[in-house]
Amino acid sequence: MKNIFMLLLVAVLSVQFTLAQETELKDSPIDFSVDLKSNHLWRGLVITDKPMVAVFTSVKLNEEGSFTTGFWGGMSLSNESDGTSYKEINYYVQYAKNGFSIGLWDLFNTRGVASPDVWDYDKETSGHLLDLRTSYRFGESFPLRVEADVLLFGSGDGQYDNLEFEKRYSTYVELSYPLVRDAKVNLNGFVGAGFSLNGDTHLYGDGQENFDLVNVGLTASKKVKLGNYTLPVSATTLWNPSLKIARVQFAATLF
Repeated sequence: MKNIFMLLLVAVLSVQFTLAQETELKDSPIDFSVDLKSNHLWRGLVITDKPMVAVFTSVKLNEEGSFTTGFWGGMSLSNESDGTSYKEINYYVQYAKNGFSIGLWDLFNTRGVASPDVWDYDKETSGHLLDLRTSYRFGESFPLRVEADVLLFGSGDGQYDNLEFEKRYSTYVELSYPLVRDAKVNLNGFVGAGFSLNGDTHLYGDGQENFDLVNVGLTASKKVKLGNYTLPVSATTLWNPSLKIARVQFAATLF
C-alpha cells in the first residue's frame, strides 16, 4: 500500500510540474534592456571614453503601446583621468505610431555640471537638459529616417548676453538610411548637423559657428549566436567634423 501511495504521489507531482511548465506568463506593460558599450557617444559628442553600461526601462501607457514612459540610465565602469565618473539618468514620455515619434526627455548627466543636485531646476544652474525629440521614418520602399531635436531648458545650453541668461535652443537634425539590410551584417549610414535657434553657437560644435556638421558615420550590426542565445552587436565609426574628432564604438545588447 505504501508503494502504491508513493507512486500516486510521484504521478500527481509530475502532472503538477508539467502543468506549471506549460503555464504561460501574462504580458507585462513594463520591459527593460541592458547594453554594454565601449564608450558613450551622443549626437557627435563623446560623453565618456570609458566602457559603460546602459539600462533602458519602458512602460506602456496604452494597450497598443504607442504611448510610453520610462527611464534611461548609464554609468561608466571606471573613472575619467580627472577622477570623476560618468553617471546619467533620464526620464521620458513618448508617442510613436506609423513611423512618427515625438517625445520629451529630461536628461541629467552629473559629470562636469555646475549643480549635481537632481532636484535643481534653476535655469542658470540646473544640470538637467530638457530635450524635445521628433523623428519620422518613411516606408519600406524608401526607409529614410529624419530626426529633429531641440533643447528647451538647461544651463548647459545657455549663454549670457549683457549679463542676462538666454537659451540657445541648440538643435540637432539627422538623416539616416539603411545601406545594407536583411543581410548577415547590416549597415546604416547617418549624417547629423547642429545649429542654434537663438545665438551664434550651439552645444554640439566647436563654439565657432552657428551651423556645423557634427555627426557623420556608419553603424554595422549583426546577431552573434552563442549556443541557444542570440547576442545583437554593433560597431559604429563616427566623425565630428566641427570638433575634429573621430571614434569607434562597440555595443552589445545583453538582453
